[in-house]
Amino acid sequence: MSVNTNLTTIRTKIRRITGRPSVSQISDAEIDQYINTFYLWDMSEHIKMESLRYNYQFTTQANVPVYDLPTDTYLTTMPPVFIGGYQCYMTQSRQNFFRNNSEIQFVQQQVYTGDGTNGSGLTYTGQFLTNLPIIQGFKPNPPGAFSSSIATDIAAKFLNWNVIISAEGAPNVTSGISPTFTLVDDGQGNLFAPSDISTLPANTRGSINYITGAISINALGFTGVIPVGNPINVQYTPYVASRPQCVMFFQDQIYVYPIPDQTYTVSFEAYKYPTALINSTDNPQLLEWWQMLSLGASLKIFEDNADFENYQKYRPIFDEYMRLALRRTIVQQTSERTSTIYDEQNNGVGFPFGNLFGNI
Repeated sequence: MSVNTNLTTIRTKIRRITGRPSVSQISDAEIDQYINTFYLWDMSEHIKMESLRYNYQFTTQANVPVYDLPTDTYLTTMPPVFIGGYQCYMTQSRQNFFRNNSEIQFVQQQVYTGDGTNGSGLTYTGQFLTNLPIIQGFKPNPPGAFSSSIATDIAAKFLNWNVIISAEGAPNVTSGISPTFTLVDDGQGNLFAPSDISTLPANTRGSINYITGAISINALGFTGVIPVGNPINVQYTPYVASRPQCVMFFQDQIYVYPIPDQTYTVSFEAYKYPTALINSTDNPQLLEWWQMLSLGASLKIFEDNADFENYQKYRPIFDEYMRLALRRTIVQQTSERTSTIYDEQNNGVGFPFGNLFGNI
């Protein structure tokens, strides 16, 4: 005997629960919105099920340290993490990560001197920076060139730059204090003044090559005049590329260190959002979820209509369906004990591998 569990069946149960049998009271499109809102966002937070736990993989790029997690697809990340098949350290603490992997900025004094202009048109090529390559800055967006649509977002989330080119201007006549003019990088090889961040890409002021160290400043130059002879300094963080051995998850981004020298596979476990139900014949990922989705969407309808009497009436039933949905995961986990360093002894069956060689 087959049981219908598709989107049409879920809609019908919702109409019965909420007392809205007619499309004039609530349309199928509105019901689908309630269903998928609960299915995609609420259910994933209410309960963590093995059925939504996946092995997430991506590949590194040479000389690129930061990678975005597709947060519209994956909900959370969990250790362990493997890079090139090796198990690596994973943390969400910037303190722990950078305590072991310090990015100390190297200051190279007077790579050039002012000429009485704003530095427009200056080009520094060749190996004039002594420690290469250079760690690039990064922004909390997918890699790519700046566009006007993300400039505001970059400003709001505080772009992380790693290259600073600075010089002092002429002293103020009254105070005697010299202003400092600064250019920083955007992680894509572009240079700009920090005050320009909300107007990018229009005010990009130059470029830097993270591998060769070549710097070019365009016609916009610095934001002020650099007097003749004033030093132009560069601060940056050099690195030695190799296979990454630790990972930090922060701001929905994955930071690997050491910075990769080539392509490696990075893999770890992550909870994934389910796929939305679009067509009338679509079924939930597990068929048994259909009643839970019906109750969850119905509660949202009661909530939006301030029908708290029915909300309270159906909430215990909803909680029961939630427990039933979680039961599969609980049963799956009951046979697995908490992991320890002794697990790989293989219960004395004689395999000479594990943390205690020879099962001694």
